[in-house]
Amino acid sequence: MRLALMEESLQRAKELRRWLKIEWADLWKYKQDDEIQAEGVSVKDYSLLFVDSGEVIHATRDFKPVSFREVLERHVGSEDASRVDMDPRVGGWRKFARQNFPVKGGKRVERRGAGIKWDLSQHQRKGGAGWRNKGRIWGKKKFNASLES
Repeated sequence: MRLALMEESLQRAKELRRWLKIEWADLWKYKQDDEIQAEGVSVKDYSLLFVDSGEVIHATRDFKPVSFREVLERHVGSEDASRVDMDPRVGGWRKFARQNFPVKGGKRVERRGAGIKWDLSQHQRKGGAGWRNKGRIWGKKKFNASLES
C-alpha cells in the first residue's frame, strides 16, 4: 500500500515537472528585455513558477534568478524533487553525446610500430630551437632508448 502511494506521488511529481518545464521554457522564450535597466521581465503570470506579470526574472547585478529546482521543491518537496529531477550524468542528451561523440584533442600519443626507431638524422623544425621542438626530440630519443633496453 505504501509503495503504491509512493509510486503514485512520483508519477504526479513527474507530470508536474513536465508542465513546469513547459512553463519554464515559455517564461524564458517570451520575456521582455529591458536594455535600459539591463534586466529581463516576465510578460504574463506563471502561477506554477510563482512568477507574476512584470516581475524581474533576470538582471545583471546582485540578483538571484528564478531557479527551476527551487520551484520544483516548493511544489513536491525536496525528497521527491531529488528523485524526479535527474542528474544529467545519469541519462539524456549529454550522456548520449559523451558516449557517441568522442572528445577531439586531448593528449596526443606518438605511436610507432613495434621495433621501429625514430630517425633523428632528419632536419628538425626550426633547427630544434624552442621548448616544443626540444621536447619532441627528447621524446623521440627516450622512445629509441626504450627500444634498445
